[in-house]
Amino acid sequence: MPDTAVPLGLDAPARGDAICDVVGFLLLAACAAWADYCASGHEAHPEGVLLGLLAVAAGYATGRIAGALTPVGGLVVPALGAAVFAPAFGGRVVGDDAVAALLTLAIGAACCAGYAARERGARWTARGCTLLAFVLAAESLLTSATLGALACGGTLVVAGSVYRTRRRNRALVLLGGCALLAVGGVLLLAHSGGTDPAANGPATQVSAQRLALWRDAWQALGQHPWRGVGPGDFADGSASSAALQQGAEQGWPGLALLGGAFAWCLWSLARSPRPTPAALSAAGAMTALAVQAAAGPVLSVPAVVVCGGLLLGLAAARP
Repeated sequence: MPDTAVPLGLDAPARGDAICDVVGFLLLAACAAWADYCASGHEAHPEGVLLGLLAVAAGYATGRIAGALTPVGGLVVPALGAAVFAPAFGGRVVGDDAVAALLTLAIGAACCAGYAARERGARWTARGCTLLAFVLAAESLLTSATLGALACGGTLVVAGSVYRTRRRNRALVLLGGCALLAVGGVLLLAHSGGTDPAANGPATQVSAQRLALWRDAWQALGQHPWRGVGPGDFADGSASSAALQQGAEQGWPGLALLGGAFAWCLWSLARSPRPTPAALSAAGAMTALAVQAAAGPVLSVPAVVVCGGLLLGLAAARP
């Protein structure tokens, strides 16, 4: 995050977009309604899905309020909290994969805060946020989550490469494409590479246990393409992939709703009044989280879900 003075956020919306908020509310209601519909007629447990949706909404609302009241501090405080929590308690409390996901979101928050501080002329605060982002990335190397460490590094690279970006839409489309490729790769492995975990090829890069779960989820999706097997009823509640978990439990429509939710996240950041580099830093973190969720069970940890909603709300808030 260079300190060279550059115009920030030339395409930032001049006013809030109420339509975006309404669409987000309708999408949240649709996700809850579809989960209930898929649970009907099954011995399913939709409580986890509904609580997860409530957690996302609570985190997002908190972020919108905090970001409006303290545009920089609201981003710095959770990033500092993650920097202290991760090495001290994270691995024992939530596991290394979830710690890496939290660090990814914290890096996005720190970089977003740095750009917001630069826009307000607080150069030393911006430099401190840059240092904090590097510390968080270094902490990710202490975990055993290789994909999570790569996601943290990718978030840092995205945040550092957008400091002169003036138009955010193309960058957001590119980030959305990265998430789509990650999900598509996991689905492809589940369809073809998971048939023989011991065989040579790309499947050997993934653990046999995880590939077996992916294969079972793909088979469940093929057998129940419309409603799935019901929320909470697949493989003790975890397929080690958010996309396959959603597809197995709620069918293709549920998977489409999950993709729609991520697309809405990028859309809300496209409409964010924050400076363009700040919005893209948050979008990079959300994309990195989506990549981790495509190949791991990080979204099953409540703290990750809440912090994801919190970062989105902070990045979309109007100071």
